Amino acid sequence: MELNARHKIITRAALVALLSTVTIVILKLVAAAISGSISVLAEGLQSLLDVFMSLMALWAVKVSIAPPDKEHPYGHSKAQLLTGAFQMILVLVSAGIIVWQASIRLYEPRSIVAEPGIGAMVLSIVLNFSVIVLIGVALRRAGPAPALEGEAEHLKADSLASLGVLAGLVAYYFTGWEPLDPLVAIVFTGVGAFFAIRQLKKVIHPLMDGSLPPEQVKLVEETLDQHSDVKGYHNLRTRESGDSSFVMLHVLLEDELSFVAAHDLAEQIEDEISEVLGGALVTVHYEPYEAEIAHRAEEHDEPPPNPVK
Repeated sequence: MELNARHKIITRAALVALLSTVTIVILKLVAAAISGSISVLAEGLQSLLDVFMSLMALWAVKVSIAPPDKEHPYGHSKAQLLTGAFQMILVLVSAGIIVWQASIRLYEPRSIVAEPGIGAMVLSIVLNFSVIVLIGVALRRAGPAPALEGEAEHLKADSLASLGVLAGLVAYYFTGWEPLDPLVAIVFTGVGAFFAIRQLKKVIHPLMDGSLPPEQVKLVEETLDQHSDVKGYHNLRTRESGDSSFVMLHVLLEDELSFVAAHDLAEQIEDEISEVLGGALVTVHYEPYEAEIAHRAEEHDEPPPNPVK
């Protein structure tokens, strides 16, 4: 899929998520004002934060499609990773504030009107579920998009929290037990924090230039092993940055090859590796096989590079 078409799909999904989240915020905050529920208010504040995060996701998608330039020769795809990490940090900070306020309410219980909150939670769950399905479709069509994946994760967390608040409001409706409302706020804010921590761990790896997944590295190795002109390889390094993948390695070729022939062969190897990885940027440094073996043995007392199978 072309890059522009891919990002149109991602942007459209992010816009729908933003509109849905704005609607949910209005529903929850109005319901919180009418009901007096701290758990509904907590959900409303979390969803208000979601609006800000949706705007950030749109910004990240726009920035990430900018082509490489002088200051960013590897492109701008990490904008989505940075946004995803910042989103999750905001979720954790807001979770701490909500738990603090709900703890205060535990010591000063108040009666609430449950019905408005129940209605708002039901509508929120339905809207969130619809947007999560839409984002899943967009990701299947367009491929990985960290900002959009982060959006889906916090919508899942919001749905689970809304479901828990709904259960608490229904229980309060039948029992009238006042501490139940702040307890529900604490428990399900904790659930949202758990999902935020999980997503934060997910984006830290590529932010730190972590290597590609083992199955992708194996594809690179298999491509090299099956290439009849590759005598060996070493210094294989991979990394992922947003929706971009990078591979760098040294490949050993026959000593007798001319400079032009070796260069053409190295470009062929780059193209083959890039293809199996779905368009990764591959850089091959080629070396004469016998000369490199001798150099390693004489100068560095090192074993030969990885031979092909």
